Amino acid sequence: MSASWALNSTIFADLDLKGLVGGQGLGFHRLIAQVDVTTHSKQPGEDVAVTNIGGELRVRGRSEPEHVVGYMRRQGQEVPLATGQYTYKTNVPLEIELDARRVDAIERVRLGGDLFFSLSLFGVAHGGRDRITQPVPVTLQYRANQGTWIEILGQMGYRKTILLEIPVLEDDVNPQFPQAAEYLQTAQTHMLRGHFRDAVGACRDVMESLSTVLNDDGVQPPEAIKSWFEGTRAMGKEERLRIVRRALKILTHPARHADEVSTAIEWGPADARGAIVMAAALLNVAGERK
Repeated sequence: MSASWALNSTIFADLDLKGLVGGQGLGFHRLIAQVDVTTHSKQPGEDVAVTNIGGELRVRGRSEPEHVVGYMRRQGQEVPLATGQYTYKTNVPLEIELDARRVDAIERVRLGGDLFFSLSLFGVAHGGRDRITQPVPVTLQYRANQGTWIEILGQMGYRKTILLEIPVLEDDVNPQFPQAAEYLQTAQTHMLRGHFRDAVGACRDVMESLSTVLNDDGVQPPEAIKSWFEGTRAMGKEERLRIVRRALKILTHPARHADEVSTAIEWGPADARGAIVMAAALLNVAGERK
């Protein structure tokens, strides 16, 4: 949705929030709003200049109330945005720095769907025939569909970590468990798209692949241990890790089956997030110990 700047009821520029792009910083993510500004032609003595441009960014999901993301500041030098004798179009980028917690909070609002952004843009205009000064607030809207937002996450570098900042295995570890690493990426993709059951199911595939490589099912507990959950004091680290891997397989098992019990279980974003985090952690531990 576009809007206009007006000074003393006379419009001198049109604005449109064309899109959002991501950027990477050292220890933070950057979200950049691309605002197109088209200034109207003004004769000498009627020109207008706008300074102190910035804005408050808000976001909501399909039915959520709006949430404040933070204040966006104009990139680059604070140069007045001025009209001239001819119509002129320019782009004014505004940026905000986001840590992983805020990006994750946005993901919780999105729930795998679209996002609706609202930018309350501020500025101070001076000029016109009466050479007056007045604030020129406007509100711009932008809808980021699922595909667009996933692309922005990639631009911000957010997809290089799997939620809660558990890193994806590096290339020198991936060859040891290539299929498990691929399933983990699939789980994250399902999570981003709101396919929570599929995300949990892909984590089941991670554990199945990892257990096959590590021969979990072929290793029996010591005879002195009556079950996996008795005699734990005598267990070494490898035995304990096997229990955790088997437990996660049991947790994620229903997401890969369609029997009466499995179909009655509902999977939500918290389930998918937890399964991905646990699968990623176990995969990393196995990679470091291999």
